[in-house]
Amino acid sequence: MKKIILLNSSKKSAFQILLERHYGAEDFSDKVLIQAGEGKIRLTTSDTIKVAEKMRGVQSLGLYIAKIKGQDVVLSIEGAQILCNKIKRNRIELTEEQAKLWMEGAPVQLEKFTVAKYVVAFYKHLCLGCGRVSADGKVYPQVPKWRRLQQE
Repeated sequence: MKKIILLNSSKKSAFQILLERHYGAEDFSDKVLIQAGEGKIRLTTSDTIKVAEKMRGVQSLGLYIAKIKGQDVVLSIEGAQILCNKIKRNRIELTEEQAKLWMEGAPVQLEKFTVAKYVVAFYKHLCLGCGRVSADGKVYPQVPKWRRLQQE
């Protein structure tokens, strides 16, 4: 098994501060966070780690929830969904048409200007994930190609 790098209390605290600053949410204080290379953060439980240590051939562990890029936190779709009820900042509401474009991976034009680099998109009560805001006011969804809806 690859070496599991648990976030120590200071790194975990720094991650929590970034989450609070960018999204107004912090919900991983009682969870085990793992550093998975290139700034990727995974979420798991201590029981899962104990079981994985006894097994052979474990390649990865936990649920990918975020990536840290400099001083920014880019939430994965699952990370955004875990935090969805707690996200207070940098969230946008989409219309049905915009939500469809988002799920296809197409950029969505913002109606209000934001200085944030990343926002979390919602359609009604559904959390659709994180997107990168460009200088021209468009949000580019961070939806992997294999998860995008096929355009009609």
